[in-house]
Amino acid sequence: MDLDYAPHDLLWVTDVADSSALPAWFSLADLDVRPVVVRRAPSESDRIAVGIRGQQRHERHACYVSSKAVIRQLTPEDIVAQQGWHTQALRHPLPHWQTLEALCHIMQSANQSWGINGSLAFELATGIPTAHAASDIDLRLRCQRPIERERCQQIAESIGRLPQRCDVQIETPYGAFALNEWLTAKRVMIKSHGGPYLTDTPWQALNH
Repeated sequence: MDLDYAPHDLLWVTDVADSSALPAWFSLADLDVRPVVVRRAPSESDRIAVGIRGQQRHERHACYVSSKAVIRQLTPEDIVAQQGWHTQALRHPLPHWQTLEALCHIMQSANQSWGINGSLAFELATGIPTAHAASDIDLRLRCQRPIERERCQQIAESIGRLPQRCDVQIETPYGAFALNEWLTAKRVMIKSHGGPYLTDTPWQALNH
C-alpha cells in the first residue's frame, strides 16, 4: 500500500485536529515556521498521524492533522534533491554537511535513491538549527521492491567509513527495518503502522 503521506514526511499545516490538547511549549502560531512530521500509527479517516517538535530535544508531542489542513509536503528524498547542506554549512557549521555530500556519492555509485530524516532533515527544511555535533545522520532507503543484499552490503561498508554515525532504515510498503539488521540477522524488526513485528520476509504483508 503506497500512502499519500509516508512516515518522516514533513507537512506544513494550518491546524491540528486536537489543538486543545497541545503542550504548553507549543502554540498554533509555531505552525507558520515549524512543520509536523508524519509518524507511524494506525490509519484513521481523514486524519494523518504526526508529531510536533519544540525547541528542546525532549519537546515532542503526538497528534493528528486533517488532510485538508496540509498546505505543503516535503519528503526525505525531496530534501536530498534540494542539497541545502551547501548553504546550511555557512549558517550553522557542522561536520554533518560534508558527510551528506559524501553520502550523495555513495548512493549515486550504488544507484540508490535515498532520503534524510530526523533533526538534520528538519534543519535543512526550515533553516532552524536543530542538529548538533553529536547528532546521528538518519537516512531512509525507500524500496517498493526487495533490494539486493549485495547492494546493501556495499552501501553499509561505504557508510561505515564516514566520520558520523548513520542510522539507515529500509522503507518497504509494509514498514521499515534497519539496514544493518538485514545484513546480520535471519529476521528483521519491522516498524509498521500497527506496531513492531519480526519477519524474514519484509516485502510481504504480515499474515495474522
